[in-house]
Amino acid sequence: MSTLVEFLFTICNVLLIPVIVVLLFFLGWTAILFGGFLRECLTRPAARRTLDQCLAAAKRGEDRKRLWDMIRGANSGVLKAFCDRTGPDMSRPVILTHTIAELEHGITDSMARISLLTRVGPMLGLMGTLIPLGPALTGLAAGNTQVMAQNLVVAFTTTVIGVLIGALAYAIGLVRRAWYGRDLCDLEFICQQLADSGDTP
Repeated sequence: MSTLVEFLFTICNVLLIPVIVVLLFFLGWTAILFGGFLRECLTRPAARRTLDQCLAAAKRGEDRKRLWDMIRGANSGVLKAFCDRTGPDMSRPVILTHTIAELEHGITDSMARISLLTRVGPMLGLMGTLIPLGPALTGLAAGNTQVMAQNLVVAFTTTVIGVLIGALAYAIGLVRRAWYGRDLCDLEFICQQLADSGDTP
């Protein structure tokens, strides 16, 4: 039994460095995501205004050529992504439908990556908390308070980093999910109006 316990203890200690490395990688990834999120916050109002104008034009039954020009003139947001994926040939409804599906898949993939950070970040933080507690308790039993303090610092630091990663990723995912859901709903309506109106001019 003592051999098994020692083996498990060794495995846990070996895992500490990979856990810290992955946590640092996730922290950098989260920082990049947060920077992109802030940039999107700055550009979204203009992109949303353009989408709202296209939506209002579609609801009014605006001239189809004017509506297409408005969509092609978008320089940010979901309309720009839609035009980039569609290409010059927008005449067939099947292309519009497929482009919407591609956008949905892209958003789903993006949300999945954010969900990975939301769930795995705090898990790694918990692992980074529990692993050093063994050596800390061993140091405490041996009267070595310096070893105990060092391990407790690692434990608490990884906890904070893991929770920070999870909190930021959760907030970003929550806001983006609401943004993209609304954008896709409006874009689907616009494309349906275009598809029902005949060929692209």
